[in-house]
Amino acid sequence: MDKFTDWQDLKVAYTVAKLGTLSAAAEYLHIHHSTVLRRINNLEKELGTRLFHRHARGYQVTQTGEKLLATATIIDERLMELSTSIVASDSQLRGKLLVTTVSGFMDILSEPCLAFQQQHPQVQLEVLLDQKRLRLDHGQAHVAVRAGSKPDEPDYVVQQLTTLEAGLYASSDYIKRMGIPTTVDALQGHNFVSGVTGFNARVPYFAWVDEHIAESQVTFRVSETSDATRAIVNGLGIGGVQHNVARRYPDLLPILKEELRWCSQVWLVTHVLVHRTAKVQALCEVLKRHFNN
Repeated sequence: MDKFTDWQDLKVAYTVAKLGTLSAAAEYLHIHHSTVLRRINNLEKELGTRLFHRHARGYQVTQTGEKLLATATIIDERLMELSTSIVASDSQLRGKLLVTTVSGFMDILSEPCLAFQQQHPQVQLEVLLDQKRLRLDHGQAHVAVRAGSKPDEPDYVVQQLTTLEAGLYASSDYIKRMGIPTTVDALQGHNFVSGVTGFNARVPYFAWVDEHIAESQVTFRVSETSDATRAIVNGLGIGGVQHNVARRYPDLLPILKEELRWCSQVWLVTHVLVHRTAKVQALCEVLKRHFNN
């Protein structure tokens, strides 16, 4: 007799085993912490055995749990292979195409996305804006646009898309109120916009602010680069902005443009199983053409 009535319980248990804690599994699965606990308890009750040892630092799989979750691992891999194979078999320029990037990149991606939309009106672009890197091998997205170090995940096709340059900017309103610093030392008398803790390491100009500017001067912090740009445009302080984004805001003025500048490599990433599909190839061509012009 089949002991499982809900395969979602097994999926949740498998995720807890991989990540080690209920909270990490809840965040990954986009469900509530209490739902994860309830499903684990339901599965253990149905099976009549413990799958996990509970510890203060997390959940450790029992010997019985290891047997069950070894099978769950195989099921998960097969389902992901099936998902990517189905996408890979799609040769039609129609339907959804999932793109993942960070919210700050929509300013630079809007123009090529418009060009793609005009060329392929039957394809619906679905852009997932998330600071966390979604798994292309798990079918969470088909195309990724990433900044920073070159992605090195296995089975990923990685192409350099462009190099973004950034510098410090302030609005004309802020400069009227606070003046314009003409030396690095003069920055000590100014307010700054930066990122929240844990986010700054991935954004070079946020990291520079945290290293070189006193904490008392960082008067406004956000968790997204696009929101930082809005805060700078609205006069809340000096902050880093990509040059091609700053050009969209005539009210922004560069600060110490020659002395302070940052460069970031941007990568176009796809999974090998979907790289040659019609929709993915079409979008990649539009992006490469746009950024290479």
